[in-house]
Amino acid sequence: MREVNVVLYANRLLSVTSAALCVFVLGAPHRAEAQAGRSLFELLDPEGELTVGAEVWGALSTADVRDPRDSYLEAWLLEGRAGESVTVDMISDEFDSYLYVVGPGLGETLNDDDSGGACHARITFTFLENGTFRVIASSTSSQQTGPYVLRVSDTPGPAAGYSCGGMNPALLTDLPTDGRRLALGDVVSGSLSGGSPTIGDGRRAEAWLLGGRAGESVVVTLESDAFDAYLYATGPGLADVLSDDDGAGELNSRLTITFPVDGDYLVVASQLSGGGAGAYTIRVDEPVDLAELPTEGRSIVVGGAVDGYLTQDDPLTPDGRHGQAWALEGRAGEIYVIDLISDDFDAYLYFAGPGLSEPLTDDDGAGDLDSRITVTLPEDGTYRVVASALDASASGKFQLLVNRGEP
Repeated sequence: MREVNVVLYANRLLSVTSAALCVFVLGAPHRAEAQAGRSLFELLDPEGELTVGAEVWGALSTADVRDPRDSYLEAWLLEGRAGESVTVDMISDEFDSYLYVVGPGLGETLNDDDSGGACHARITFTFLENGTFRVIASSTSSQQTGPYVLRVSDTPGPAAGYSCGGMNPALLTDLPTDGRRLALGDVVSGSLSGGSPTIGDGRRAEAWLLGGRAGESVVVTLESDAFDAYLYATGPGLADVLSDDDGAGELNSRLTITFPVDGDYLVVASQLSGGGAGAYTIRVDEPVDLAELPTEGRSIVVGGAVDGYLTQDDPLTPDGRHGQAWALEGRAGEIYVIDLISDDFDAYLYFAGPGLSEPLTDDDGAGDLDSRITVTLPEDGTYRVVASALDASASGKFQLLVNRGEP
């Protein structure tokens, strides 16, 4: 009956201080509100004690008290001595961890979501007073359950090297490459089968090594008629695993990789779900330069309007959309307003050319689903106005307009 009594007591307290508690538990407490929230945390019977240099196992369950966010709570005791610093880590592969610390001398409740990397929580703090502190294990979303680990250390250990919801690079680097290598210009074939290794969730995968030099970029495309392609890349200097589903259009994948350092990178051909298998092709190309995209004789002038038709045969832009390029002659210092209008698709507009270090892009700048780019030309020369669609699989009629803008 312990849990029932705690819930009844907590409900009575919440009826008096509900506003303060809601503000506190949602993670933005003021001093007075933190006091009210600490009272709620003190109602929890502790699961046990924590000590520096050790870790304990716990599990959030439906038997635990819930906070106003409908997340389960479990409390652990930690003895602190003034002046000492500790790091508390909460690690779980079952849910997105959320961690609180309350105790003497803390002006507000400490809280954290993902500072431990992945979906793990971490709080580093210094005890301002001697006393017993409470570490509260919880979750970011409501009613999440499952096992977790709490670890207390005197110095922070390395955080997980990937973001919450991202792919654990260890699942990829453990894949065998069996001598498979890629290089710029290669077009290679492979096959996923029932005997292929999996990446933890039942999806088949095959790994390839790709040599890279610092500062260089390549475009890797994975195509298959047998399954919905999913592409990963990881390697030295990359903060997160790169991934893509349909960047090459239809059910094919594409990644642009800029190598941070020299070394071997891992390219993994996989599938969106565990079903399906069969042959695939990987291509390694140089990145597309929008400023040199073929216009096939198409051009537009200032003050003019042209009609076009976007198709799936138009070249692919670096981010995987089909784009149709139109040439525009411009002079340095002139201001142009460029509109892309379509009733057939959600317009996406690119503008590239001399003096622009990166292409300009816009989605809905002209209102509704139409695009607009206003640009002051940095140099004389031929620019590319590229009509595209937000959805890589879209096609249809469009209109391009170019007018002079006001300073």
